[in-house]
Amino acid sequence: MSRLMLFIAAVALSLGLVAAATAEGFTPSKLVNAGWTCFNDPAAPRIVCSDPGHGRPVIPAPPDRPASYNFKIFSLGGTFVGTQHLIRDDFYQGQPCPQTGGLYFHIAVIGYYRCEHF
Repeated sequence: MSRLMLFIAAVALSLGLVAAATAEGFTPSKLVNAGWTCFNDPAAPRIVCSDPGHGRPVIPAPPDRPASYNFKIFSLGGTFVGTQHLIRDDFYQGQPCPQTGGLYFHIAVIGYYRCEHF
């Protein structure tokens, strides 16, 4: 039950940050200047930004990796386009993606399930 509450709190925080990011006109460069980690997505032509202190998933995945990530997604030109939520393999229980109602997509190489909202 506590995992579910943590998950719900993380999603709510992510949605609040997305609204703030859109309203404030954040860009990857502004987020990097504020301590975020931004990188080019190796699987798609876009920029992904992770909040300060989280960084990004690494390969091979260490056993003490974060339970989840909340990313902001930008076009290569720096326009905000959506969010991405990752849940670690061992925490995912088949729950639907809150933003879409669909299932999460498994990314085996990094050990997380992904949910996106555009």
